[in-house]
Amino acid sequence: MSDELTPDGDTESMGDIETLLREVTPDDQTLTAPPADLWSAIEVEALGKAETTQVAPLAQVVDLADRRKRRTMVALASAAATIIAVVGVMAVTGGESLGPEVATADLAYDPIAFDALGADATAIVSLHDADGTYRLTVDKSDLPDTGAEAADLELWLIQPDADGNPAALVSLGLIDPSDPGSFDVPEGFDPNLFFVVDISVEPRDGDAGHSGRSILRGPLSSV
Repeated sequence: MSDELTPDGDTESMGDIETLLREVTPDDQTLTAPPADLWSAIEVEALGKAETTQVAPLAQVVDLADRRKRRTMVALASAAATIIAVVGVMAVTGGESLGPEVATADLAYDPIAFDALGADATAIVSLHDADGTYRLTVDKSDLPDTGAEAADLELWLIQPDADGNPAALVSLGLIDPSDPGSFDVPEGFDPNLFFVVDISVEPRDGDAGHSGRSILRGPLSSV
């Protein structure tokens, strides 16, 4: 059996080491609590060496939970901003791109032929073409409130005959006077033929046809 070199520089046989290990009792294996000022002394010693050797200061300790929380909040804020932007676009366009403006119409009141409710009404509309899908937008308007007579305002496209009288028409939907918005032109109705824009007063009587009570009307003109 070979001898080992001990930390003191003396040789000690493996047999002697084994004898010592056999004499170790459970009490000898109990950890003794360090003195209360041990860690303070180590800290002072370490700081003293750091100042002597001009070691760069330790980086500030950052709570990883706080850092993750901040990253999460930033991500949520960015996502919320994106959602708000998308919702805003969808609210204006009905979830689809309007496309370029191809025509406009300045609707006017006819004091002889139209309903008196439109005497002070105004509206400017624009037609947009998104790859063959048309949308009509009410850009500027001052429209009457029809709530007092249980009626609604409705937007139409009219195909006039040779004399300018309505030959055919299609409804684009009811208009909220406070927020008119934009309306899809149904497939199969070419704005080059149905080029007259009309707003009418429609009683809530279950009749889907035009009431004959127009308040504003005007032709679309190319831009």
